[in-house]
Amino acid sequence: MKIGRNEKCWCGSGKKFKHCHYGREKEQPFSKGEAIGESKKIGARKCCYVPKELKGECDKKIINAHTISKSGSLKEIADTTNHVLGLKIDLANLFKHKGKLVPERMGINQASTFTGFCAKHDKELFSCIEDQEFCGSERQLHALMYRSVAKELYAKEGSLLSSELLKSGDRGKHPIDQLFIQKFAADNQLGIDAAQKELSELKGKLDEQLLGKASNNLSHLIMKAKSPVPVVVSSIVSPVSDFEGNLIQDLGDLSVPAESLVFNSFSSDGKGYVVFSWLKESSKVLGFINTLLAIDRDNIFSALVRFFFGVSENTFISPVWWDGLDTSQKDKIQELIMAGVNPFEFEPKELLVDDGIIFTGWDVVDITKVNF
Repeated sequence: MKIGRNEKCWCGSGKKFKHCHYGREKEQPFSKGEAIGESKKIGARKCCYVPKELKGECDKKIINAHTISKSGSLKEIADTTNHVLGLKIDLANLFKHKGKLVPERMGINQASTFTGFCAKHDKELFSCIEDQEFCGSERQLHALMYRSVAKELYAKEGSLLSSELLKSGDRGKHPIDQLFIQKFAADNQLGIDAAQKELSELKGKLDEQLLGKASNNLSHLIMKAKSPVPVVVSSIVSPVSDFEGNLIQDLGDLSVPAESLVFNSFSSDGKGYVVFSWLKESSKVLGFINTLLAIDRDNIFSALVRFFFGVSENTFISPVWWDGLDTSQKDKIQELIMAGVNPFEFEPKELLVDDGIIFTGWDVVDITKVNF
């Protein structure tokens, strides 16, 4: 492939070839230190994800906002040194563990945080779930959903920046390798763009409800137990398959908007809760929820463990509960954590199907449907 120096570069950057990939194979390769440094910058971004109408009220202090309550949930499952187990998702840690994600000890002050709200709005929006006993009110359910969506939007925006960083990884590479890296980055970016657009639209609907511009159009499923949940999580996913192994949506088809499901597990006043939330119009998600409801209550916690670890990275574990697991249970969780990490592998449709490995430590005593 020959390109004139003044022609547009083949990579699609819009730059002239001489200002982009000309001589790229002779450049200094992108170092591990550079990659880690840039990754840290991306992870240190600060903003406040309130609706634009409220931006003028923001104070100057962007805080490390918890997506999972520190006082109500993380403390409930922490050990005597106020540590939980969780995944440290950063480039330095991936290098350290040779691409594997493994549960590690972390203090509850650092667990589940992101710099996505100013101090004023974090207090105003989420005091209803941080400072009040959970009762399943419309405001509390909206707040849980809003915080999870904001966190995921923050992560997706970071992924876009990381995708641009990936494109620099072809420095010093053979032209064939450059082609592969740029193609992979471009395809990856298409998926991230689509996901970010869908998240932004969902957050826009939540913004309208927050501002009183739209009526409530959210559905929720609330599971309750008499004891705290040993695995806490706050996340959002577009489920690919259900608990029976049925494929419910193809995320590779970017022409069809994906339906999203928000889920939170947490503790309040000594009790444990798992809350699923979605737009009432999302029929595929409702079908997914119905396959969960079809599971015998004695097996629901095992199904939730498969789901939490199989689809979310923002998951934190009680060290006491973890230490009580046998080798097969720990190996299963490690397998679930790594499911979907490899971008060249499709999520197995049997990911959530009962495989006979049982997890105990939390018993559902009540299930409530809201606005189904």
